[in-house]
Amino acid sequence: MSGPTFNFCGHDVTIHEQLADCGVGATIWDSSIILSRFMEQTELELADKSVLELGAGTGLVSIVASLLGAKVTTTDCGETLPCAWGNVPRNTELRAKHAPVVRRLEWGTADLEDFGVQQYDYIMGSDIIYKEETFPDLHKTIMHLAGAETVLYLAGRIRFSADEDFLDTLKQDFYLSCVYEDPIREVYIYRGEKLRNSKT
Repeated sequence: MSGPTFNFCGHDVTIHEQLADCGVGATIWDSSIILSRFMEQTELELADKSVLELGAGTGLVSIVASLLGAKVTTTDCGETLPCAWGNVPRNTELRAKHAPVVRRLEWGTADLEDFGVQQYDYIMGSDIIYKEETFPDLHKTIMHLAGAETVLYLAGRIRFSADEDFLDTLKQDFYLSCVYEDPIREVYIYRGEKLRNSKT
């Protein structure tokens, strides 16, 4: 089984998409490539930092964060997780300083309790703002896992008014700003820092 190959951090990264088994979440979307390249090309200090990826899909963002020296936890729902299980270890073994951990996380469920009160340095997600019915659980998940110093990086297309509304909801607890825009592919990267007066 083969898939597209990218070069990140001086390494060839081959991603296997598993559409038949894992659905559309197992597709390489533009947002994951753009966020990965953003991490590599900017002065984002990830070495020895804890990074949680939400809705990891193929795991590309987690792979690149690992290659940049981060302590990565890769998460997705049970249906899609096998895709990350296949891609992340294969592309980071003997390359990454810290071996990434791949874990199931269904947003807004009891799975959150398995993560305890861990507060990550970074929470990242690409193309996770796309199903309006998931927004309340996504917000709950971010709020549960983000500490006072956690920085968010969310990449994706903002297609509908509901997507804008979700960003507005995040702005109640985070200072959110667009730090990158790809006008051709219509992908935006948002950076968020917890507001000091946030209630959670």
